[in-house]
Amino acid sequence: MQEASFLSQTLSVLSLLVFSWFSYILSKKINFPYTVLLVIVWILLIPVSNLPFFAFLDDFVLTPDVLFYIFLPILLFESAYNIKYKQLISNWKSISILSVVWLLISSFVIAFLLFWIFPILWLEIPFLACLLFWSLISATDPVAVLSIFKKLWAPRRLTIIFEWESLFNDGTAVALFTVILWIIISWWSFDSTTFASWVWKFASMVFGWMIFWFLTWFIFSQVIWKVTNNEEVEIVLTMLLAHFTFILSELITHFFHFLPISWVISTVVASLVIWNYWRYKITPKVEAHMQKFWEFFAFISNSLIFILLWLWMSKINLNFSDFVLPITVVIIVVMIARAISVYLPIFSLNKSWLEERIPASWMHLLSWWSLRWALALIMVLLIPDDLSIVWWSLPYSIKDFLLLITISCICFTLFVKAVTTPFVMKFFGVDKLNKLEKFEYEEGKILASLKILQKLNSSYDKWYLTFVEYDELKDRYSARLHESTKEMKSLLKEDSTHEDLVKKVISLHSLWIEKQYLKELFYYNEIDERSFKYILRRIEKQIERLEQWKEQLRKISWAKLDYDIFTRFLVKSYLKKSNYVDCYIRNRSRVIITRKVIKELKNLKEIDFWFNNKYFDEIIELYTTFNKNAENKKTEIFKTHRATINALESRLVNKSLLKLEEKIVDDLYSKEMITPKLYLKFIEEIENEMYADVKTII
Repeated sequence: MQEASFLSQTLSVLSLLVFSWFSYILSKKINFPYTVLLVIVWILLIPVSNLPFFAFLDDFVLTPDVLFYIFLPILLFESAYNIKYKQLISNWKSISILSVVWLLISSFVIAFLLFWIFPILWLEIPFLACLLFWSLISATDPVAVLSIFKKLWAPRRLTIIFEWESLFNDGTAVALFTVILWIIISWWSFDSTTFASWVWKFASMVFGWMIFWFLTWFIFSQVIWKVTNNEEVEIVLTMLLAHFTFILSELITHFFHFLPISWVISTVVASLVIWNYWRYKITPKVEAHMQKFWEFFAFISNSLIFILLWLWMSKINLNFSDFVLPITVVIIVVMIARAISVYLPIFSLNKSWLEERIPASWMHLLSWWSLRWALALIMVLLIPDDLSIVWWSLPYSIKDFLLLITISCICFTLFVKAVTTPFVMKFFGVDKLNKLEKFEYEEGKILASLKILQKLNSSYDKWYLTFVEYDELKDRYSARLHESTKEMKSLLKEDSTHEDLVKKVISLHSLWIEKQYLKELFYYNEIDERSFKYILRRIEKQIERLEQWKEQLRKISWAKLDYDIFTRFLVKSYLKKSNYVDCYIRNRSRVIITRKVIKELKNLKEIDFWFNNKYFDEIIELYTTFNKNAENKKTEIFKTHRATINALESRLVNKSLLKLEEKIVDDLYSKEMITPKLYLKFIEEIENEMYADVKTII
């Protein structure tokens, strides 16, 4: 029996993954939200699972423990991965007001509103039950919304605000939910000491993440540098960190009642620390695999949770049809609550001018885009089955009632909000490209068309294409090129400030080229981590200036770049610790990347973009100055420390030769001239030599 049960559970999981895979493919083909399609699959699976032959579909039970300790850390960690702390710093006022202050205010307002309305509908629901419901339904799902954002070109700042607000909103909602649950359980022993402990527990859960910030910082730094160049180990280490952080925060809360810590915020902070600081300690080759790994596991987790929860909830004891009116009222009240928690704080913030103004269209979208999903359901599952509240007199449990209205709100957000979000975006014009993006878009189309035409000519010369095929394809892409150049002309005519626009686009391209080649130097260990981070911060700050329509600085100093406090501290610390070797490596790297920029810009200058080539000349002249300054500093250091720099250059040249050797081995392997076994042996030897002298910073 045990073996059969295990086999049927395995078959159940695999079958549900097949349904998820099919739904995902279909959603791409018909351009329909994937999560909504999964609900439709769930509706079809309910009657199917009741048939004897397909009864195994229900055999895998999604218990609260599996959901809580296995899947939730993956979803939380992945949702915070790739988020930069600088984005939080530049928008911290709007994010903190939305995710903490107004969430608390709206929670009590809406709880009172529900408490007042329910008796009119012949439902005597205690105030604490209303407050408990609002705390759990406040948790929004950033993953579902951001997937729509990416498809529809939402403005980056709007995406940042929603992403961060959702993450901290979830942490605040969980903290509030936990405290309210404690209040309900300990209601009979209420006194001033109990009230003070409730306040302390909420504050501890919201701000206790600082403990895990230091723990993550210390533990990960001690381990990651010791496993460098072990790709599988490094990836597994991040998963262990996500789950250990989650479980450890829960254990501390369980055993040390005086110091409760939010497992949501702790896991999110662990992810942020890895991405923003320790990501450069991870082997460069692992970075791309790491992102794919977390995206894959988040997809699997979301899919399984979605279908299994809906299958599990189909067996709920309450009948949805008996609660149509209360459900409708709750949905309306939840929408009102979201509107209150968005419009009032942002309107006040805009009036105060404490932060860059948020447009009215963004407010509408922030209010409408509040999708609810996994976390809200998980919190319902955390409610004890036998929970009792003073003055609860209804013939069903609190948990069942809250589960029913939570499911109803989730269904509304999935079937109404998720489906209509693209239309709402288009209605308010949020998906429109700004003039900089329009220019870059047309420029990109011109570059793509030219490269394709070059490739076609090359393929025809090598007899890969017949004349008929070549002629047809050439006409098609020539027409595209003509259309793009026509659009470029009209853009330049329409915009009276096109001169500044062109300069900014070329400057941005130059900085992106710098960033690309700087990463390549770091990838091949031709620049150490500290120097890499220093130069990268300067490049990113210049990009940020241009995106804010400020001019690119011709003479860069860390003071002029107006860093945030944290970055300013790191830059000053680095400059104090730097020696002449660090200074030489920095300037050597600048010489290389500025030379690459100049070469790329000269190639672009040969292409006719229908604007004056003098703009290219100005940026080329600027980078020629950068190149000369770096070369002069490099030469000065060489003259003073000739012996040391000669040894250093010898080592760096060896790195370049190893880089060339790696490319040759890759080429031999792709042509099947060496076996996989020999390929791995070659790569291992090259990497061992390349990273033998890696400097680590703890």
